[in-house]
Amino acid sequence: MKRPKNILKTNSLKWQLLSRFFLILILLLIIIGILQYVTMKEYLYGGKEQVLDSRFHNLDEHKVQQIQTSVDVIKNSNNLMDKTIDSNMSGAIIDINGNIVVGASKGPSNIDTNDISKSKDLDRFQQTVPIPKLSQDDYKWLFKQSGTLEGYRLVKDENNNLQIVSFRKIGNLDFPSGLIQLSISAKPVEDILYRQFYIYIAVSILTLIVGGIFGITVFKYTLKPLYNMTNIVENISVGELNTRLPVDNKQLEIDKLASAFNTMLGKIETSFEKEQYIKEKMRQFISDASHELRTPLTSIHGFVEVLLRGAAKNEKQLDLALNSILIESERLNKLVNDLLLLTRLDQHAPVKMDKENISDIINEIYPQLKILSKERKIELQLKDNVLAHANRDQIKQVIYNLMQNAVRHTDEEKGIISIITDCEKDFVILKVKDNGTGISKENIAKIFDRFFRNESHRSRKYGGYGLGLSIVKSIIDDHYGKIQVNSKLGVGTTFSIYLKRVSQK
Repeated sequence: MKRPKNILKTNSLKWQLLSRFFLILILLLIIIGILQYVTMKEYLYGGKEQVLDSRFHNLDEHKVQQIQTSVDVIKNSNNLMDKTIDSNMSGAIIDINGNIVVGASKGPSNIDTNDISKSKDLDRFQQTVPIPKLSQDDYKWLFKQSGTLEGYRLVKDENNNLQIVSFRKIGNLDFPSGLIQLSISAKPVEDILYRQFYIYIAVSILTLIVGGIFGITVFKYTLKPLYNMTNIVENISVGELNTRLPVDNKQLEIDKLASAFNTMLGKIETSFEKEQYIKEKMRQFISDASHELRTPLTSIHGFVEVLLRGAAKNEKQLDLALNSILIESERLNKLVNDLLLLTRLDQHAPVKMDKENISDIINEIYPQLKILSKERKIELQLKDNVLAHANRDQIKQVIYNLMQNAVRHTDEEKGIISIITDCEKDFVILKVKDNGTGISKENIAKIFDRFFRNESHRSRKYGGYGLGLSIVKSIIDDHYGKIQVNSKLGVGTTFSIYLKRVSQK
């Protein structure tokens, strides 16, 4: 499915990346512009200051320092002006009271004097540069400064034009008798700065346009794997959970995201399959449980009907019916108890375990096992001091259920059932071995399923419902143990239980 263009959606990743890119680019352009402006301004104004400073160098410094009085300042003012002032400049001599004694200025010198008939050239030739003035307090402040007056000031003249002004002291540097002021128009500098400003604005706009086009292209290419992932994810349905995202996009973060999503899909697929399996098992369980419950209930119902039809008057028939009802009710009670036990085991509640000697448990219940086996031979091969972490009652249930299973599948007269205990590294081993009919390879994987019977007719004969081995498996799982089955048709079956051994240290 082709995705719609969403670059203008403010919540899209492409828009957010592009807007941040523009923001960073604009900030960089502003910073560069400010730095360029400040640097150029300092450079241009510094150049004008050097022009003024070069005019001051035309003076004989020794003679200037010999002008010690205000009268001398007035006498030498014209001479000082002639030596310092140049075209497009204005100058002034300032006395110690902050008053202008003499002021002079010169217009531009780049006019051809042989061709000044044009009115505009004549006006320019006759034009003089206005003299900027500081306040008397500012002049007096300059007099009080020690040493040479370096640097420049920006001052507006009477025409409100900006002038670059420099000063030099007349006479003694510590007790000057006057000041020489030179100024030059700042308009050329300002014109250059304004021109550069407009050029920079135009270049910046062009940069933003080119950067935007370039950014859209780059981001589109960069985010393409992400869009592909989105398309794949949107097309994944419940039946396509085995779909996986490509993890070779050559982008580390995207590959990590794809890998993480694949892991999540795998978990979802496993959970879904497990859920489907559980649903199927539950359906099968309900069906089997209903069938097993129906059998004894049908029998009981049949005997009750017989009694209601008059068999109750016959003492022999009454005893037979009541005994049959008792047997079926006992079977029904056992089925319900086994189902309740499995329900509790399915909750996987913590099992209280102690150090138990498995051989002692077998010896303890041996009389019951002997009764259960009837004429079958029981062989005990028990090792001493076989200690395991176990729940005593639940292990008794395991042994009893395995014994019942062996009894169901062995001949009553020729049957031999062996119960063996041993130790192996970190495990205690409990084996129940018989010489019965055995289990086919196909059925070994199913024997722990609920209501499964390897031989239905034999199991039903001995009151079995196919729950005993399921209970054994659940108990051993809660003990963090394991169970293995080895069987051969016509030879017999061996169940091996592995429980955690108590440390011998």
